[in-house]
Amino acid sequence: MQVNIEEFLETCGLDEPLYPGKRVVKKLPQPGEYKSHCIVYDWRDPDKIRVEIKAGLSGRDLPAKELKKYPLSFQSPTFIELNVGEPDSKNNKETKAKGKGGKS
Repeated sequence: MQVNIEEFLETCGLDEPLYPGKRVVKKLPQPGEYKSHCIVYDWRDPDKIRVEIKAGLSGRDLPAKELKKYPLSFQSPTFIELNVGEPDSKNNKETKAKGKGGKS
């Protein structure tokens, strides 16, 4: 599946520039204890962008003792990775035949 990364990030609510080598943490404070979370946009690997939802507002992994107080949806890894660049040649519909033809 191909996705326009610029449109995807705009739909996610990222309002600051994201470029290779950058990591952005968007804080989403919620009223009440252990409900605040953040979205981490990570493009430190030039081949892929990782968008991850994390418990807390720091963007860092919390220790298990603290993490267990958050809802279960924040305790398990929740992310999407987007490959950047041209689609793999494996996914193209055009394939080249390999092998030898001839009469025996």
